[in-house]
Amino acid sequence: MPAHLPSADPGSNPPAMDGRVSAWELRTAVDLEAVNVFLPALEAAGLLGIVDQDGLATVYFPQPVAGLPIDGTWRPVEQQDWLEVWKAGLDPVTIGGLRITPPWIDAGPDALVIEPGAAFGTGHHESTAGCLAALQEVDLRGRGVLDIGTGSGILAIAAVRLGAEPVVAVDRDPLAVAAARSNAARNGAHLEVRQGSLDGVTERFPVVVANLDGTDMVLGLVPMLPERLAPGGTLIVSGVSVERQAEAVDAFTQAGQPMIVREGREWVVLVGRAPTG
Repeated sequence: MPAHLPSADPGSNPPAMDGRVSAWELRTAVDLEAVNVFLPALEAAGLLGIVDQDGLATVYFPQPVAGLPIDGTWRPVEQQDWLEVWKAGLDPVTIGGLRITPPWIDAGPDALVIEPGAAFGTGHHESTAGCLAALQEVDLRGRGVLDIGTGSGILAIAAVRLGAEPVVAVDRDPLAVAAARSNAARNGAHLEVRQGSLDGVTERFPVVVANLDGTDMVLGLVPMLPERLAPGGTLIVSGVSVERQAEAVDAFTQAGQPMIVREGREWVVLVGRAPTG
């Protein structure tokens, strides 16, 4: 449902607070996980930050925005430090045996420290969490891993932590490449980060993981993803919506790569094995 805008006379501006308003908050009736599903759309609308307030998400924008995919009530807020607001919405998260934390929170010496910056991947989004869980179900010790669309580098860094070697991370976005390299150094993870597309990867890997930006992107790479798998290798793919999972599974099947579905609330993870011969 679209978000409710504040009441105002037609043609007038939204109510202000004597010039001290620096932003507007949208108080929703859903939790952070539900809001994270719509994160790309919210960021495109000018998102400033998300905060968990008693289990419900409050979302901040420079001004009220019509047509958002979440419902709620708009309120003006006074001047604040928006970096601190953004930080407050990122708590440590535990997925299986992995603990992921932002750098401003000490979650212990074994935690993976991920600074997202402008790149996607903190472990909070369902698709990222699903890939992290699936990686932990594969014996990665001494096996090569290719991470496609690495974003913050979280999956590649987790693979190194789980014993994978060598690990190659690929992303077309130079900001993501910089974030992934910085996070790898921060965690002492030895991996190679490449800027470019999947076309530039010629090697085959025992494990390929791809956490992509939506079902259409996944479908566009279906013919190429199995080609990067070594015989008997494992393919892990996310970014597929629950509504389109059958379409994605069918596309992989037609490409000769059967996949099973790990169910999620809004996003699913697809996992498959390449033939051994």
